[in-house]
Amino acid sequence: MPFTFPPRCALARGVVFGLCGLALGGVTRAAADTQSAMEQTQPAVALANLIDRLPDLLDLGLPWFAPAGAVQIYSHPRFGDFLHEDYFRLPVDVRVKVKDNIELNGELGSYFTNGFHGYVGNGFYEVSLGVKRETVLSPDAGWSAGLNFVTPVSRPPIEITDGVRHLLPYVTLTHTLVPRWGLVGFATFGADLIAQTNLPENFRKNEFHDDSLILTLGVAREWHRLQFILTTFDANTTSLGDREKNVFGVRPSVGIPVLRRHDGTARATVTFEGRTIWGPDGFETGVTTSVRVDFRYRRTHDSR
Repeated sequence: MPFTFPPRCALARGVVFGLCGLALGGVTRAAADTQSAMEQTQPAVALANLIDRLPDLLDLGLPWFAPAGAVQIYSHPRFGDFLHEDYFRLPVDVRVKVKDNIELNGELGSYFTNGFHGYVGNGFYEVSLGVKRETVLSPDAGWSAGLNFVTPVSRPPIEITDGVRHLLPYVTLTHTLVPRWGLVGFATFGADLIAQTNLPENFRKNEFHDDSLILTLGVAREWHRLQFILTTFDANTTSLGDREKNVFGVRPSVGIPVLRRHDGTARATVTFEGRTIWGPDGFETGVTTSVRVDFRYRRTHDSR
């Protein structure tokens, strides 16, 4: 079916896109103002190195300071699929730096019968496409603004996908809070605009059935054998949805590199992510275990 958003709250959605457009315009102007400085010096060296070593931060919208031509291909399957599900999900992500300040990204999610429970078949369940523009504000700070589009595909088992499309505009600011500790803070403001598909809807506990606004605050730090990311988020449908609902959550994440490259960056990382969420459907907690594997990571001046 064609991709159309319902007519409700058109003005509010227009405001969201307007704000994101203004942010993108601001980022463009700032990028032009700092272009000559970027050509002479490597921008945000400490911040860029930390984000390079904690690639999960890129999934949260932080800027990727790699030069034009950099390519990153990785996957992050979950161990829980073998224990609790009939299927095994294998998402594969690609990030490409087409310019120094423009990133294109995409993800293709596939699933396979894991052989431990019933047979559910094999196929694809989701496609994600995105674009992100970023700029350097100082050696310890940067902006990024982007837009992601996520849609289910084919006919996967109903529990794999929520059955709706998502349009996700966002703006992110990141800053090194304590340079001697390598402690980075970040804040993201965005929206989740949903649209129906021909698949049945499958919203989980404390997931909205309406458009929503989301504010995320977080900090991250790396030790030699440990990576830590703590995010808190507040999502509500007051401005965009038909019903007024609010969800607040805290997500601590601990990553343990198990394979490294010659430069010390992680080639494979086992991650334990906890969640504590308060919402209209009640209180919930849980832990997810996954592994992130970088199949290939290349920069124009350094092939790995």
